[in-house]
Amino acid sequence: MLIRKLLQTRQADANLPTEIRAALVDALFAPIASLIVGAVACSIIGAAVAFRAGDPSLLAVSTTILAVGLIRVISAILYKRYKLIDHRATKFWELVYEYGAWAFSGLLGLLCWVTITHTTDSTLQMAVTTISAGYGAAISGRNAARPFIAVGQLTLCTLPMAVALLIYPDWLHRTLGFVVLLFMYGMMDITLCIREIIMQALTMTRKEAALAARFEEQANRFDVALNNMSHGLCMMDAQDRLQVWNERFLELLHLQSAPVRVGMRIAELIRYSLRARNHTSKSVKTVVSDLVKGLRQDNFDQFQISLDGARTIAISRRMMPDGGSVIIFEDVTERNHAQERIAHLARFDELTGLANRTQFRERIAATLAAVQERENHIAVHLIDLDRFKTINDTLGHPIGDMLLKDVAERLRGLVNSRDMITRFGGDEFVILQSATPRQQDANALALRIASTIREPFEISGHRIDIGASIGIAMAPHDGVDVDELLKKADMALYAAKSLGGGGHRFFAMDMEDAAQERRALELDLREAIALDQFDLHYQPLVDLHTGRITSCEALMRWSHPIRGNIPPSVFIPVAEETGLIIALGEWALNRACADASSWPRDVRVAVNLSPVQFRDQGLGLQVVAALAKSGLSPHRLDLEVTERLLLEDNDMTLKAMRQLHGLGVSLSLDDFGTGYSSLNYLRKFPFHKIKIDRSFIADLGDGRDARAIIGAVAALGAGLDKTVVAEGIETEEQMNLVRSQGCQEGQGYLFGKPMSATDIRARLDGPVVPLKRVRVA
Repeated sequence: MLIRKLLQTRQADANLPTEIRAALVDALFAPIASLIVGAVACSIIGAAVAFRAGDPSLLAVSTTILAVGLIRVISAILYKRYKLIDHRATKFWELVYEYGAWAFSGLLGLLCWVTITHTTDSTLQMAVTTISAGYGAAISGRNAARPFIAVGQLTLCTLPMAVALLIYPDWLHRTLGFVVLLFMYGMMDITLCIREIIMQALTMTRKEAALAARFEEQANRFDVALNNMSHGLCMMDAQDRLQVWNERFLELLHLQSAPVRVGMRIAELIRYSLRARNHTSKSVKTVVSDLVKGLRQDNFDQFQISLDGARTIAISRRMMPDGGSVIIFEDVTERNHAQERIAHLARFDELTGLANRTQFRERIAATLAAVQERENHIAVHLIDLDRFKTINDTLGHPIGDMLLKDVAERLRGLVNSRDMITRFGGDEFVILQSATPRQQDANALALRIASTIREPFEISGHRIDIGASIGIAMAPHDGVDVDELLKKADMALYAAKSLGGGGHRFFAMDMEDAAQERRALELDLREAIALDQFDLHYQPLVDLHTGRITSCEALMRWSHPIRGNIPPSVFIPVAEETGLIIALGEWALNRACADASSWPRDVRVAVNLSPVQFRDQGLGLQVVAALAKSGLSPHRLDLEVTERLLLEDNDMTLKAMRQLHGLGVSLSLDDFGTGYSSLNYLRKFPFHKIKIDRSFIADLGDGRDARAIIGAVAALGAGLDKTVVAEGIETEEQMNLVRSQGCQEGQGYLFGKPMSATDIRARLDGPVVPLKRVRVA
């Protein structure tokens, strides 16, 4: 482990920035005093040992130690005097220090070896081992910035001593030799730890320097921003003397030519403002009195300063702790005009001119107050346009707005003066039908609405065909409360849309029961998420040419303790409506990545994403976290989406997909051909895989249409360099047909049903089952 750590450190050092390497080399030469002390101390010990032992070899080693130590001191002095901050000079001085340090350490190790092997005097042996151990310990702190040098020194000065002790005939010396080896390991580890601390400190120093530079740049930007802001600004001291102002302040008060200066009092500023004819309706005394009085408060109301009274300036003041204040001047003329317009629009829809929600509630509340019990007096028709979102996304919002206007005009022609048409927003309209003692009257109106909306619209050269789904609630039969009636009309609308749209439904009690059932399922779903009642099964995708499993699609399963197995088609829509799909999707993503991390490295895992998840800005972080926790490589994760997602918000969807693509994961377009397929999707969005819906595979035996469509999609995928997958393959004939049409991968019961994580792992570990090749006519 230590060797691997050393190699990693060596590799990291090779990529150090020039300025950091220069700083580390500078640290090697910085403490010259310690070099002198080390050279003198080691020379003294060597000389003393040589003198006492009377051994010429020891004297020679000691003399050489002194010489090398002096050379190192001289090189440090020369470095301080002649060092150059460039890459080549830094590298040269680092080599000078490295060779000198290794030579000195090697001589010290040699001194230990000779002393221990040539003498039996324990005092001399203790002297050399002590000085060598102390020198090794000092190296860990002094040269930790360059660990490769430090480790070399430690090895050269202590390894000879350890070997000499280990071969010494006395068991105590051998024990000491073993301890020296442990000492070497410990000092090396300490050196690497100190190196990390030094690198962190240097990095932090660089960041602080960059931060200081950014602060200076920010100050300059603040000055630019102050003089380019849309509001006028000035700052007064505690004596109401001008300290700071911007150009917009001078512009709003027409003071560009006035001699405005620091220290100018408010009264003097007002005199210049009066000369600029900002206050034609007030005397000097009145303006000064009102302004000074107002500015001594925290807030100050608006006042007019223009010659013709057409412009209005709003002034606000914020007091500072030292008694001064910051005063903001804003031109609110357009805002006042907008407020007048808002007041007008408070009761009407801006686009269609129809009554809005506020006016509707006022009207229906007054009508319900006069409703007699057990008599149907009013009907609430909640209208939702079918396929409007598709029109809006494909033809653009301007066409969508014109369509809404035309719908409003058609609705106006269906009601009398006693009825009320309201636009609640988007493509949702409400008709309040008065004096309807019979349900047949409401039914007749609903039929007229559906028939009228069903007729084609001609807008800017486009023929547009839409429909309307209508939910109806009647009072007092269904209630006499506004919110209750709207709620029940919404339930009826939900039922009408569930039947495919284009029709109407009256509220019935079973609809409320269905809503309660959806609510109960929602509560069970929340509990299931908390209790982890979900599981993932996996269905393999197979290479149609080799039979090898290329990927496995993760499919969610819910086993309820009372309800039993609940299919995804039941609980996924509820999860999407309630937003619980975010938590479910995150769980599925983490589980799938964790399971796939133990699969063979050439097998990917596919996870389905809901359009609701794409509206969550944390989707990218969820993917990163799942990959990080599992250790799964990004290229082994496929994220599958349906065409419904692409219709909801192209810009936001495209941004999210590009973010996911940038993480290295792959994107697949699922159920291709069942929605609003568009070749533009394949060009615009970064898909790498297209999955042909199973309905086309099921129709292969009924005619050539499905086969032609599959062949066209496969050819398109090949031209766009995208993998084409055929879903729902259940027979060998279907497999051979889609393979002959150019599909690269297949999925279906022929290759395997969805199975547990344990079973899919066993399948992946088993042998590849070869696919039969049958000639297809």
